[in-house]
Amino acid sequence: TLTIYIIMKKILFVCHGNVGRSQIAEAYYNHLTNSNNAVSAGLDPTTPPRYACPNKEVVEVMKEEGIDVSQNKVKTITKDIVDTSDKIFVLCNKELCPIFLINSRKTTFWEIEDTYKKNVEETRRIRDSIKAKILSII
Repeated sequence: TLTIYIIMKKILFVCHGNVGRSQIAEAYYNHLTNSNNAVSAGLDPTTPPRYACPNKEVVEVMKEEGIDVSQNKVKTITKDIVDTSDKIFVLCNKELCPIFLINSRKTTFWEIEDTYKKNVEETRRIRDSIKAKILSII
């Protein structure tokens, strides 16, 4: 008998605060691959004390897709999470990133508009652009 092992990569999605774009990307990746191989984190360490979960517009537009992100925790990037990831997608401006992230060969930059202070219509448009990017990598 032939045994085939599929090695699933650990994917990290990063944005500024981890309340919008990276949460959407993580949720889509895990939903579409039926896995838990993606995680997300934000660059701003002041965000988790201010926000426990993704913003309400993000929760709403993901619910439209049948994906519940309301219980997702807001997390800050660490060197450890970068080191243990096989592939990293940064969804915010490269200039905001620490050098270890910019210099990592695992990092791909997708500059995607921030969902911060956006209404549901704008957040839905950003969600759709993130979904297209996720579909292009799976």
